Amino acid sequence: MVMNQPPKPTHSRRHWGVVLLFVLAMGYNVWGVTYHFGMGFLAGHEFRQSQTALISRYIDRENNFGLLYETPILGKPWVSILMEVPIYEWSVVGLSRLTGWEHVISARLISVGCFYAMLGAVWLLLGRLGVARVRRLLFLALILAAPVYIFYSRAFLIDAMALMAGVWWLYAFVRVMQERDWRWLAVAVVAGSVSALVKGAVYAVWLVPGAAYGAWVLWREWRAQLGWKRLLQTVGWGLGTVVVAVGLLRAWVAYTDPIKAAHASAWIFTSANLSLGNWGMFSAEALLSGKVWGFLTRCWEQAIMSRWLLGAVLVLGLCLPRARKPVLGIGGMFFVAQFMMPYAFAYQDYYFYMIAVFALVAAGYVVTALWETKVWWSGWVLVAVLLTAQVRAYFADYYQQQSAVMDGGSPVTTVLRELTPKNSVIVVAGADWAAMTPLYAERRALMVRNGLEFDRDYLERAFYELGEEEISALVLVGELRNNRNFIRMVQERFELTDEPLFAWRNEEVYVSRLHAVRMQAIMTKEARWTALDLQINAVEGHEAVLPAAAPQPFTSGGRDALVPEPHQGRFEHGSGWIEHEGREVMLMNPHADLWVRPAPNARRIEWRVGIMPGAYASADTRTDGVRFLVLGETEDGPTRAIVQRVLDPWRQPGDRSEQLLAAEYNPRPGETLRFSVRPWGNGAFDWAYTVSIMVK
Repeated sequence: MVMNQPPKPTHSRRHWGVVLLFVLAMGYNVWGVTYHFGMGFLAGHEFRQSQTALISRYIDRENNFGLLYETPILGKPWVSILMEVPIYEWSVVGLSRLTGWEHVISARLISVGCFYAMLGAVWLLLGRLGVARVRRLLFLALILAAPVYIFYSRAFLIDAMALMAGVWWLYAFVRVMQERDWRWLAVAVVAGSVSALVKGAVYAVWLVPGAAYGAWVLWREWRAQLGWKRLLQTVGWGLGTVVVAVGLLRAWVAYTDPIKAAHASAWIFTSANLSLGNWGMFSAEALLSGKVWGFLTRCWEQAIMSRWLLGAVLVLGLCLPRARKPVLGIGGMFFVAQFMMPYAFAYQDYYFYMIAVFALVAAGYVVTALWETKVWWSGWVLVAVLLTAQVRAYFADYYQQQSAVMDGGSPVTTVLRELTPKNSVIVVAGADWAAMTPLYAERRALMVRNGLEFDRDYLERAFYELGEEEISALVLVGELRNNRNFIRMVQERFELTDEPLFAWRNEEVYVSRLHAVRMQAIMTKEARWTALDLQINAVEGHEAVLPAAAPQPFTSGGRDALVPEPHQGRFEHGSGWIEHEGREVMLMNPHADLWVRPAPNARRIEWRVGIMPGAYASADTRTDGVRFLVLGETEDGPTRAIVQRVLDPWRQPGDRSEQLLAAEYNPRPGETLRFSVRPWGNGAFDWAYTVSIMVK
């Protein structure tokens, strides 16, 4: 018998070999994770990272650590998307405040910490599966060397935290099933709740192996004829590990779905739409699609290694008796998850962050099984091939993205960040809901989702909801630059320049007429804007900002409705005082302006306005809305918007009758207030009036 055994290395030599592999893999992982760690550019599905970063910014900026947090990319209400409970984002802001680090650094450190904490749970789970301590290092080495666990462990994403909690839940669940220990039940409840609330998709995937193990425990107890009481106790302990997490997740969905459903465009993020549309939950059409599987297997190559090598290793495992069951069970989970959400995995490689560990642990079992055969050396060859394939995959793709030397954003976002008012809002069309422009411009945004630029009812609603905001720019991307109907509608609503002020690559930017002259002057003088295609003729003096008619001296005829007395006015369609509802009101049909010099100690502005009932009495002859705004003007400084409101009484019954526009006010030296009335569309039937103006 001894003569038939091939010569094998001593256990000590094999152990040291595995330890060396682990140390090299750990060093490689640390190097990859920290490579360009301080770069502001969010490499890897920047659209999703930028959304997480934006949530963190507004939690910090508004000091809002509640559940109704802002994701200000789809217009008002800014609280709209609410896809996750922002535990990760709270952690980022908390670490940033504690240390003074930028959000991106804090986020990456938290993601990395979660990844390494997840490895601890994997180590313990392998121990429960009977894998010897030293051999577990082989499995960890394969995980550490995986491209997805280098690249996305440094990302501004919630996935690392959700995965960490999910794996720890599974380990705690196993301990509960084996020991019926209340302490491990508490760990399972906490870990499961965190995973479910941070990213429910991750929790759903990791519930499957837990359910399988629970079913196996029940089957064994039933075979052993331990009685119904024992079986019911087992079910009770198992359900105890998930009931709180599932209950919290259901409560979160019930709380947030109505908010998303009521929003003009965030309704696509309701749980039903996400599971069916974005994820393709158990979609037979997706699972039978060669195109989808082509994308899926290409993601294997990005995230793990060559698809052919990975497939071959798993098939080999099925041929090895010692590896067959682990490959079927653990490796099978790699495929089950993709069956559950085929679209999510096919089109978003970072989703493999939650499941690559299954494939890699299965590959580890294949290696250890080969060590037990006559050709034991083939296990070492396979390890070398697997690690080499992972390194090659990382350098072929993720390393190239990670090597970008940039802080994120573009010249367009730099202009918007530096030259538009800080509290203003931008409109972006042609970029769907990818939040990079709002993030790097540091502006709230209405991003018109692809296709909705042709939906006039949606646009009317979305623009109306922005009626109290100052719109400083319109950014058009790609084909939207040629959509003249959409451009004209935005220009009419928000008084933008007739032509784009500047362009860059496939983007064009129209800006508010209030700021166009100032922005053009700055951009013309400073050499750093030479990369932009500046349109010199887009603004021709102040005629582009104000109506052509010159202001005229104004008097209210001794009336006390206007305090202080305006010193000049301009009325395109004339003005006058008339009786309305038992009192005098002043007609101010667009375009109309009144200038008021506030007292130095003024602290509040109140402007009572309305639209005549006849303007919205008939569907055929009605106003499409009027915009009222109060602007602060100085001779040398920029114009600022202080109060804004759109009244659209035909569509919005609440806008009928008298309305109060009010704001707290701190006058700047030499500032004059301009009370302006502008059309919110074509100007027909815009019969607006002013009841009173009080600056006090």
